[in-house]
Amino acid sequence: MPMVPSYFVNQAQIATVVDDAMRKLGPEAVRVRYNIGEDWSGDPAIFFRIVLSDAASTEETLADVSGNIATILFDEIRPHENWGLLPYFSFRGESEQAKRSDPEWS
Repeated sequence: MPMVPSYFVNQAQIATVVDDAMRKLGPEAVRVRYNIGEDWSGDPAIFFRIVLSDAASTEETLADVSGNIATILFDEIRPHENWGLLPYFSFRGESEQAKRSDPEWS
C-alpha cells in the first residue's frame, strides 16, 4: 500500500477508531494519547503514548501488558492498511508520568 502524507488522514475518522479501540483496553491502560506525523525517515506515522497503571508497569508484567495493548491498538485501528501510517508505541507508568508532568502524555 502506498504511504500517504499525514495531512490527508481524516482526523475525525481516526479519532473515532482510536476511541473505539481504547474501550477494548483493560484497566492497565490509564490513558492513551496519539499524534500523526512523520517518523525519522519521513514516512507518515502514528505515535501512541500510553500511560500504564503502576501495577501494569512493573518489570514482571511490562512486556506482556505493553505487547497486548500494542496488539489491540494495531489490530483494531489497522493504521498501515487503513491510512498508510506506521505505528509507534511508547509506554510509561503513572508514577513516572506524575514525576515528569509531560503535557503531551496528559
